[in-house]
Amino acid sequence: MLLKSIHITQIVIAAYGAMQSQVAISKLLEYEEATKKLAKISSEAERQLHKTRTTQASGAVTILISFAVSVLLVTGGASYPSLVRYLVSPFMALVVYAARVYIRDFWAGKNGKNVTDKKIPLPKMADYNEALERTEKSLRVLGWLTISWVASSAVALIQGY
Repeated sequence: MLLKSIHITQIVIAAYGAMQSQVAISKLLEYEEATKKLAKISSEAERQLHKTRTTQASGAVTILISFAVSVLLVTGGASYPSLVRYLVSPFMALVVYAARVYIRDFWAGKNGKNVTDKKIPLPKMADYNEALERTEKSLRVLGWLTISWVASSAVALIQGY
């Protein structure tokens, strides 16, 4: 029952994360055309655009995979082979953690500052700044999901599936 509760919690956390990720991506898309024009004349702008796309996509995909795996474990966990049940949680913990590190390294930098430290205090940048806030929330969600997958790994190991 404890394991099922953890997976239900993961579903809720991932659903919240998906909403944050969706808003961040849609807000960043508003700046896509201007960034594409700049990318044509600046290799750094092109690199930044590519990293923005890949980090946002990796966060969204990781959150959705976490959601789907949690749903599958809640609805049919006992029907999966025992090796799959025992390995899926540690595997998901690694995947979610890796995605979080990848995103954080780009958005917050190697020094680990908050994403929102990059806010631009200029008119017409409110949507960009909101995208940064949502990206920060997505990073927190990935942190919570990592912890929950580690917890489900420990519970599965101790109490069994």
